[in-house]
Amino acid sequence: MNITLKTFATIRDVVGAATLSIELPTGARLSDLFAHLTHTYGKNFDRQVRDQLTGAYVPFLILVNTTPYRSTHDIETPLHDGDVVTIMVPFDGG
Repeated sequence: MNITLKTFATIRDVVGAATLSIELPTGARLSDLFAHLTHTYGKNFDRQVRDQLTGAYVPFLILVNTTPYRSTHDIETPLHDGDVVTIMVPFDGG
């Protein structure tokens, strides 16, 4: 199945694009998407989404189409062909 990934801030810097088209197996979940991104972009991506001491996802918002999900509780949410996933990791700045 094909999903569209939208990124912002540091995630965009790591993946090098605001929007990506990603092919995942049928039945994939958000956790599979993040495993794919970690495999593709390595530690640079993993450092953005996981606590490097515990391996747990840090709190951030994920939109699947227009429905919000939390990285810390909803990571096993199923994805479907054509979904648009937006990663919104909080960042500092002013």
